[in-house]
Amino acid sequence: MNDINISKCPSCGAANMQEVGENRINCIQCGANLSLVVNKRSGLKKFLSTVLILVLLSSAGFYYVSTKTEEVLKEVTKSTEAPVAPNVSIKKSLNALPKLKKNVMTITSEQFKQSADKQKSAGLQIVNSVMAKKEDGGQFWIVTLENQTNKSITRPRVVLKLLDDNNEKIESYSAWSKLEALPAGATTTILIDLPQVPKEEFHTQMQAQSSPASLYDKEQQILVIKDFKVSVLDEEQTQFELTGIVSNPFDYQVDFVEIIALAKDKQGKTVGYAKAYASTTNIQAKQTSPFTLKADKYVTQPPYSWTLSALARKH
Repeated sequence: MNDINISKCPSCGAANMQEVGENRINCIQCGANLSLVVNKRSGLKKFLSTVLILVLLSSAGFYYVSTKTEEVLKEVTKSTEAPVAPNVSIKKSLNALPKLKKNVMTITSEQFKQSADKQKSAGLQIVNSVMAKKEDGGQFWIVTLENQTNKSITRPRVVLKLLDDNNEKIESYSAWSKLEALPAGATTTILIDLPQVPKEEFHTQMQAQSSPASLYDKEQQILVIKDFKVSVLDEEQTQFELTGIVSNPFDYQVDFVEIIALAKDKQGKTVGYAKAYASTTNIQAKQTSPFTLKADKYVTQPPYSWTLSALARKH
């Protein structure tokens, strides 16, 4: 009944039609009973039309998505494409270009290293060195460097190499001076302490070197030792206690005040080394601090005199 609508009876013309079953109608006026045949082809037509519309919509959507995706990929890959070199014509002939020299100087890696070492150590010389063995089996060296140039040298250090009988390197050690900037003509003393040494026979080779200053370093401050006293702690005169007063002469606070004590022989050569921090870590402007340090590990012989210095950082 979905496809045919009969409003009048074909027999009597009455408009009183009544549905009495599937595909059957009855006229109430004359009693005519009619059988209807439904055209199923119209339903199939609607179904096919619907399917066709869905296919067309899907195709249109797929085409739209494909087109947009291709456009996006072109934009993304456009920036990564290699630029096309312009077509430039060279007017000069190849014969007019300067010819390269064939006699190029070559340098080996060992020659380069030796040249670099020579530059680093130029003007910074080792003027004194003493060595002693420790009771625990180690050894130490007290090395004095001198700046023989007319300008300041930053970060002076000593490189110690232990070599075997064939001059092959066994070990290598570096030790830096507490004084980060060594003025022209000045000296500094460095302690190299090896807790253990090789069991095989060896000999040493030392070299003075320096490094560029760091932009992040705070300027090192040199304070004043006002007075100090030396007390002998043993009969051999190799163990000492030094006490004194360090003064901050500046108009600002200084931090991490470290006292360096050097034992000297009659000729003025360094034969002992000791260091310790002042009792007051931060010394205010124009103020002082006491200090005490023990010199009992790195004294090679009874000293004739002592030289003390104090280093700190600007707050």
